[in-house]
Amino acid sequence: NDEVFDVSKIQQATSAAKREAYVTVLHSSESYVCGAITLAQSLLKTGTNRDLILLLDRSITEPKRDALKAAGWQLRFIKRIRNPRAEKGTYNEYNYSKFRLWQMTDYDKVIFIDADILVLKNIDLLFHFPQMTATGNDIWIFNSGIMVVEPSNCTFKLLMNKRKEIFSYNGGDQGFLNEVFVWWHRLPRRVNFLKNFWANSTVETGLKSQLFAADPPKVYSIHYLGLKPWHCYRDYDCNWDIGDQRVYASDVAHQRWWKFYDAMDEKLQQQCGLTERRKIELDWDRKMAEKEGFQDEHWKINITDPRRKFLIN
Repeated sequence: NDEVFDVSKIQQATSAAKREAYVTVLHSSESYVCGAITLAQSLLKTGTNRDLILLLDRSITEPKRDALKAAGWQLRFIKRIRNPRAEKGTYNEYNYSKFRLWQMTDYDKVIFIDADILVLKNIDLLFHFPQMTATGNDIWIFNSGIMVVEPSNCTFKLLMNKRKEIFSYNGGDQGFLNEVFVWWHRLPRRVNFLKNFWANSTVETGLKSQLFAADPPKVYSIHYLGLKPWHCYRDYDCNWDIGDQRVYASDVAHQRWWKFYDAMDEKLQQQCGLTERRKIELDWDRKMAEKEGFQDEHWKINITDPRRKFLIN
């Protein structure tokens, strides 16, 4: 049985639950807009009737906001929360903005999902689980990519008060939240299935590739760690081209994402274009991979991605 839970023993909510929602967060940059669009579309495809709420700041321009609404998100603007331990201008400077989840007190429970996740099977069952429920990142630590959260102003104040006191092992919200929620409920890893190959074995690669390709799906979601599919050429996973990113490379998972992209409305697809800068970076990485002589030789693959000819701002 490939199901994670015996759903027959749990009464599932069939009517629209007004007090439950799926939530993601976008701030500081538009680089994850495409991911948020595919996330919303993937959730809707599973048949969920929960609200889809996007917390965002003013860095997301109006055309992008319109596309996000068209994809299925209800928009709520937030003020970013600075990570006091982050250096100015770094990727994690405002990643404590995720704390705003706990201010969503018009909901009893929300499921946070990172914008680099593609949901393949219905996960409404997670609303039956308490805070903090998540999958393991390893033996001890949970991955904050999918979390069951119970909004509370009291908890929000606690998180804000602890900002300067707590040291995050990875400099981000995941490390911080693991220090706060030391007692957490572990979900099976196929609920938030991480795209990585840390064991670096042919057995691991074979098993995970089977799971990434399975149709009907055997995993509930794929979490695209490393460089994101929409930031690569569609021809192959560009994580292959960078030494320390190769543990995240999977052409099978990459193709799975692009297959979903192909089924989306063309107007939504347009939000997943390449910028001139990103194209230059990709071509440079291919040259460096050739120089390094990576034996998989992905850098030899002829690029046919039509987005190269229609670059976006």
